[in-house]
Amino acid sequence: MALSTFPLAKDHPVKNVWFEHTDCKLLNINKFKSISDHRITHTVTISDSNTINNFIARISAIPTDGDMMISFGPNAEAIDLEFDCENKIQTIEIYGKGFKTPSTGFNSDKSEIEETLYQDIDALLMPDFNKIIPKVKGLVLPFKDFSITYMGSDFKDYSPKTTSFKIDHFLITGHGQKEQRIQIRSGQLPPPPQEIEINRKRITLLTYETKDSHRLYPHYFQMIR
Repeated sequence: MALSTFPLAKDHPVKNVWFEHTDCKLLNINKFKSISDHRITHTVTISDSNTINNFIARISAIPTDGDMMISFGPNAEAIDLEFDCENKIQTIEIYGKGFKTPSTGFNSDKSEIEETLYQDIDALLMPDFNKIIPKVKGLVLPFKDFSITYMGSDFKDYSPKTTSFKIDHFLITGHGQKEQRIQIRSGQLPPPPQEIEINRKRITLLTYETKDSHRLYPHYFQMIR
């Protein structure tokens, strides 16, 4: 929780960049108990280059010269993004859902990029039903009774003879159950909802749009029950 905020002087704007290096092979995301307690409560490690490059591009689009300093209370949320780039660790800090800019300030007027990026990070750290979750190839996402892994996509191009289509591959692992390999095809028609039975419970995997009709395709999915 923020205790106080005050604007930064703009007489001498600070010229900074988010990343000195962008050839990054690994991303570790750590959520701490609080800003004052750096015990890690949730963590994910991402090696998928598409996701890492996407995060770098989106962070780089956030203004670097934050116009607001914020004083946080001891229980404020704290998340670190550690990018391993050319054998150097570059850390992006998030406090209270805001990205700490290279100028050490925060942006008082958060852009849609900043807000959606935070939502993506939250969904990867703590996946749950109804959350909009980014497709990160090879990342195991644990739920209470199962885990789901996006395994990647295949594109089948049969033009001009017939319709081309894409197949998304997911792996579902239930506690004490056999693995389920799910294939969801999209092409001329949108990908349909995929019903799955896990531990005698039926859940649905959505890849085209959420249950509230917000678009998911092609970069996100949602689990509902």
